[in-house]
Amino acid sequence: MKKQESGQSLIEVLAAIAVIVLVILALITATTISVRNTTFSSKQSLATKYAQETIEEVRASRDRDPDSFFAGSCPSVEAIEGFTRTVLCEPDPDVEDRVKVTVIVSWEDAKGIHQSDLKTYLTRW
Repeated sequence: MKKQESGQSLIEVLAAIAVIVLVILALITATTISVRNTTFSSKQSLATKYAQETIEEVRASRDRDPDSFFAGSCPSVEAIEGFTRTVLCEPDPDVEDRVKVTVIVSWEDAKGIHQSDLKTYLTRW
């Protein structure tokens, strides 16, 4: 009488371990990418918020002292909480008493430098 052996062979066990390792690596990669994208989205949203706040500050500056504002008084560069905020005010050559305001909020991470920029025109009313 022959004895029948049951159980897993070494090759089957190694194949099962390889599949498990691949699944775990895929999950880790997906989680890492998800966290990176969430962080980027959060920073992008915050940068846009800072740019909107700055445009409102420039608008308030225009409202307080329009003569000074249209004479060229405009804030420039400021660092805030890991971001750099740059404000550019350019008189519109085609329209008198109209200024193009550009706010650029930038930040740097492992993927490089990113920025959010908003533009608007302010006029003397």
